[in-house]
Amino acid sequence: MHPAATPEAPQGDWIVACLCAQWCGICRGWHEAFRELARESAALLPGARWLWVDVESQADALGDFEPENFPVLAVQQGARLLYCAALPQQAGNWRRMVQSLGALDEPQARRWAEPLRDLGLDLRRLRDEAQQA
Repeated sequence: MHPAATPEAPQGDWIVACLCAQWCGICRGWHEAFRELARESAALLPGARWLWVDVESQADALGDFEPENFPVLAVQQGARLLYCAALPQQAGNWRRMVQSLGALDEPQARRWAEPLRDLGLDLRRLRDEAQQA
């Protein structure tokens, strides 16, 4: 559930991205399930942008970030990256993580974001490649 905006709840637009590689068979197999998850999960984060991102074609936008494994779930609210890690391609796991992140209050969001600050990753620079995959 997405909490109502309060002074203590983090503000801003949400982006949920699957960072993958076109050459990765696991990623290609996960693509349709990710798109379905995006359609089903609109209520988790109303108005969130769900992006399918090939890390090689968008390397410039990703800067120095290079995933060690695929697929990577990355979730950002406004300018704050809250989560960025490889997760098994299981819709339930991804849904629960997105739901948990959407329920964070401001102090919790700051704690989640702090260790990710050095990644320098900003999902707002990425474009959705769902139609190209």
